[in-house]
Amino acid sequence: MEKSSQAPSNVMTAELKSDLDELAVACRILEMEGHGSRMLGHMALRDPEGRGVWLKRAGLALSEVFDHRDFVLIDFDGKQLAGDGKRHSEWPIHTEIMKRRDDIFVTAHSHPFHGRVFSAATEPLRPVANAGIYFTVPPPRFELTSELIRTVDVAAAMAEALADNPAIFLRNHGVVFCGESTAQATIMGIRLEEACREHLTMAASGLAWSTPGPAEVARKSKGIGGPAAIRANFEFHRRRLAALEARGHPAFPARRLDVGH
Repeated sequence: MEKSSQAPSNVMTAELKSDLDELAVACRILEMEGHGSRMLGHMALRDPEGRGVWLKRAGLALSEVFDHRDFVLIDFDGKQLAGDGKRHSEWPIHTEIMKRRDDIFVTAHSHPFHGRVFSAATEPLRPVANAGIYFTVPPPRFELTSELIRTVDVAAAMAEALADNPAIFLRNHGVVFCGESTAQATIMGIRLEEACREHLTMAASGLAWSTPGPAEVARKSKGIGGPAAIRANFEFHRRRLAALEARGHPAFPARRLDVGH
């Protein structure tokens, strides 16, 4: 890994620190909602000055991300420009999506149980209830490989398969999801895992079942997927996380642990 010997000037403004602090909360929320898998999984934020992306540093679980100090700045070629610790080997996932999607400011890759199980399915995800409504068309499935996405070429193919969707399944691997904001990306990840759990449960039941039609899905998605609803849902999950921290939940300590870089 190439690392710059000199960090950019004015690396982090107060506003950027605040945005990264919220991204840290999002990491912990995703852990709370089933996206944690040991030290795997990562989120990234587009740098507002166009220098690249701020990526969760390697070696931490999602639940161990506390604030802006737990992110490193890399450029779009993967060079680490600022921040303590190492970058994740799957950094191209984030850079390749953001290079192709000007509308996307936050990206995430994780391995939630139901999402990674469903990633092995060859049939499309269908909405059982409202969680599936967030995806007005079924998320695509990246078929090229089930291995870690560590090269720009493979990540570019994945980003092309994602197209303008908010999420994609990586076959026999996990999920990638994104959004125009930290709140939107987080809620998309939560709802994707819920939708997978609902579909798998319904399929295993042996019962005949139905899904809402396209017109109904489109109408419902406008109500539940708007910015105000997304923010309200994010704040609900933030309150749940704060309650776990206040009760001293062992998986969600309220203070930073001694984790090396």
